[in-house]
Amino acid sequence: MMPTMTPHIPLPQPSYSQARENLVKAIPPRLLCLLACGGVDCRYEGPECWKLNQQVIRGLFSSWVTGDIIAMARPSSHLIEKYNIINQFHRLNIKSIINMQLPGEHAHCGPPIDHESGFTYSPKTFMDNDIYFYNFGMPDFGVSSLVGIIDGVKVLAFAVREGRVAVHCHAGLGRTGVLIACYLIYTLRISPSEAIHYVRIKRPRSIQTRSQISQVFDFARLLSTQLIQYPDLSLRHGAPFTLQHYLNRQALLLHGQEARVLRQTPKVVYLLCVRISCLALSLPAPPEIHAELEKRSALRTLSRTVRETLVAKQYLPLLRDGHKGSWVGSGSVSSWDEPLGFLERKRDILLDKRSYSDSDLSKITVNEDLELSPHQNPALGTERNWCMEDLIRHDLGPVNPAVATLSPVHQTSKKEPYTLNITVSRMKSNNNRDKRLKCTAKCTLPKYSSNVELSRHQHNPGSTSVARAVGKAMAEQGPPGETILQRSALLQEELNSSDCGWALIVTESDPHVLSCLLWTWLEKLREPVLSPEDVVRLCIGAKNRKPLDVLKKPQRHTIYCLLSCVSTVTSLCPHREDAVLQRLIRALTRRPQEDMENFATLMKLLKSSLRETSHNHRNFMRARSTNAPL
Repeated sequence: MMPTMTPHIPLPQPSYSQARENLVKAIPPRLLCLLACGGVDCRYEGPECWKLNQQVIRGLFSSWVTGDIIAMARPSSHLIEKYNIINQFHRLNIKSIINMQLPGEHAHCGPPIDHESGFTYSPKTFMDNDIYFYNFGMPDFGVSSLVGIIDGVKVLAFAVREGRVAVHCHAGLGRTGVLIACYLIYTLRISPSEAIHYVRIKRPRSIQTRSQISQVFDFARLLSTQLIQYPDLSLRHGAPFTLQHYLNRQALLLHGQEARVLRQTPKVVYLLCVRISCLALSLPAPPEIHAELEKRSALRTLSRTVRETLVAKQYLPLLRDGHKGSWVGSGSVSSWDEPLGFLERKRDILLDKRSYSDSDLSKITVNEDLELSPHQNPALGTERNWCMEDLIRHDLGPVNPAVATLSPVHQTSKKEPYTLNITVSRMKSNNNRDKRLKCTAKCTLPKYSSNVELSRHQHNPGSTSVARAVGKAMAEQGPPGETILQRSALLQEELNSSDCGWALIVTESDPHVLSCLLWTWLEKLREPVLSPEDVVRLCIGAKNRKPLDVLKKPQRHTIYCLLSCVSTVTSLCPHREDAVLQRLIRALTRRPQEDMENFATLMKLLKSSLRETSHNHRNFMRARSTNAPL
């Protein structure tokens, strides 16, 4: 079915006229506090002017914007004590507070300013009670730099993972709304108009001035250029997409532990290598994979809430009944380059779009080498609200090549039996007519508390076949089949348009698709990872103890990441080692298969490096998947 085009959402308008904005800038701060806010009796400095339903935090003008973020007016030491705000924070599980003010501002509103902090309260009050405090100062009625907004958004995204977050400026409207709207764009990939309208629905009169609205649009336009994971080679004037360029953009967007781990390694390469290694070893997902899945689950819920809110206010059309559960960002197409910073996103809602992990049938294809080609479990692609427990019940490590429905679903500490229904479907062509053959089987497995425990106790006779299938997929020299190309292209599109694309990649179980994604990414770099000059330097230093040290850090770390994956796969199917390394050299150097005989020295060098990483990486992957100490 062809996607339908969503009509443009109305452009957000500023709360202040241009004349009023100019007047605000011209009035002295003391007089501004008196005229605009009320001076000592400022309506934002207490609960007197606000109804109880406008005080999520009693004593403060405050509102829920999302299930994890509260926008509020600034607290003061007097209000913190009078209304026991610290206890309210603990009761609401608010773990962080983000202050968007500059020290000393609105000094004539409400109670006196704390001389040490420059705010109406001491941040130490919150930090002493295990509540994180962050300050990203922005001028009142104004904006900060885009880099400052990105830093604030990354911190907000990190804080949300730790617990709920309270964001405030003076009134909790202008600057607070800008940060939260940018956060929604950053996490959900929605348009700036959608983000502004949603924040205003939840927090009326938010994002007040032209400059603040423009900054939200500028942030969206900047972000759209940074989020591309697979470049479109058909664009003649696209931005340079080298390995270093990608890492620079990645550093701008990642934060926390993920930013430190992936400082010199592309995230897309890292996650694909981890997924392929786990698949080859028939291991459960390591923490990185679980983190992406948990993130996807949370974003699906928030996306649905945002869409339903916008639909209720008639900013978005109502989806057909059969598709109300669709994820907001699926298949979205954004255009944020119209003049004057005010542009509208032309969104395609793929009403009948399926999850890319959802194939028509679960297929098990056995070739002459008895190599298994597992396809993804469609349970992960359903539209219901699934969580990590669903993944654990369905992802049974070595059993995952087949579609498995487990009963009973309630987990207990006893090892009660699971009933595993396996459906195997194959296609055969006879006289130009497709026939679908099905066979079903039932077997009983001991019930364990998790897939980790199951993998420890259950003998896995098919793991070697799975590894051989992965090795074959990584070693294939010819172009992949049409189906693999289509699925790979869909995943690339989803990764470019949705933050949930990462979760779709790390739950993909077809090694041919994963390998296609990996090699395609390397081949889409504007420059190869190894230039002819790099190859010469490597060959000259081939006798060194660590020959890869002659390369730059991004090259070296990326190649070591790839070699670790290759070593895991080829240790289980050693007859594929030369073919996989040849495919790797092709991807790293961007040279055709006919030139491989000129890379004999490089082949020997990679083989020696492979031996060093092989044993250590297998132990590392097993430790990561079982959360055992390294």
